[in-house]
Amino acid sequence: MRRARFSALNMEDLNDRLVPAQLVDLTTVDAEAFVADGAIVRQVDAQPTGTGHIHSFVRLQGAASGGGSEQGYNTSARPLQFDENKSPQFTRNVKLSQVPVVMENGIAYREFLLDVNQKSSASRISLDDVRIFTSGVENLSGYDAVAKTLSGLAPVFDLDAAGDVTVLLDARLNAGSGSGDMALLVPDAAFANSDQNDFLYLYSRLGARAGATANGGFEEWAVRTGGGTTSGGTGSISGSVWLDNDLNGIRDDFNVGILGVTITLQGVNDLGQTVVLTATTDADGNYSFQNLRPGTYTLIETQPDDLLDGTDFVGSLGGTLSGTDSIVDIHLGDAMHGLNYDFSEWFLSNT
Repeated sequence: MRRARFSALNMEDLNDRLVPAQLVDLTTVDAEAFVADGAIVRQVDAQPTGTGHIHSFVRLQGAASGGGSEQGYNTSARPLQFDENKSPQFTRNVKLSQVPVVMENGIAYREFLLDVNQKSSASRISLDDVRIFTSGVENLSGYDAVAKTLSGLAPVFDLDAAGDVTVLLDARLNAGSGSGDMALLVPDAAFANSDQNDFLYLYSRLGARAGATANGGFEEWAVRTGGGTTSGGTGSISGSVWLDNDLNGIRDDFNVGILGVTITLQGVNDLGQTVVLTATTDADGNYSFQNLRPGTYTLIETQPDDLLDGTDFVGSLGGTLSGTDSIVDIHLGDAMHGLNYDFSEWFLSNT
């Protein structure tokens, strides 16, 4: 895989994860580089289009009529602050639990996709700022460019955290819109203090660099809603969600299953494919993911309304509890079956 080219101002090797370059050049196929806080930016091949595969959550179109820069962030708040498309189809809420977890060299990352669109005669565009915020509030607004905050919140990730970074992209490397041009992989550790049900806000600014201004179409950020494959696999991961009525942390006759809870499985299989699947618990509180290929997976529970979070349980294949309602680093081999990956809840009256 090719590494990105950097400007002469860069005096460090990004493979050693030292101070990032002033300019990260992703204008060649498969170029990639480390940036702030161990995040990775990578030129990617076209991703599948359509709502069944990617979920776009913010679209910027402020410079569609001519060269210039554009900026904005996703939110359900209206009116919008900057150059965001006002349609809720293109600029909307997204929860942290909807952002896939992928594994790279044993490190868990959250994956974001950026699609850019430029005139063929001037196809380069710069990505100048990226800041990510999380909050339990679904309609934040009021980005402050000086303080670099959103509604007073500091970012959990900032592309410029270790110095002013610009990423250079070339729209000609991938044909058409809605296909994805760059992947941003942010270490999952950046979200250690965030809840899986928190809303995620991604602010970005593009086209501020001379010779790489926004000049046509739109730019949008998205996450995958599906990928990988369940066909041909022989493994499974299963568990249950139940009410811990007697608060003893043990599922017994006093503790009943909860119907209709969403469990998300994310990870990367042995073919290198990103897998994002969901299951819903049955009347007994049980869920199961079948026909899985070998890989490393994460389970995320969507917290049921009107219940308090109880104890979560790592199942038979091991793994690690991570934050609230998340079990990461589950290593599934061929024909292996992970059992008893359970999530318990409490009634409010039990506290």
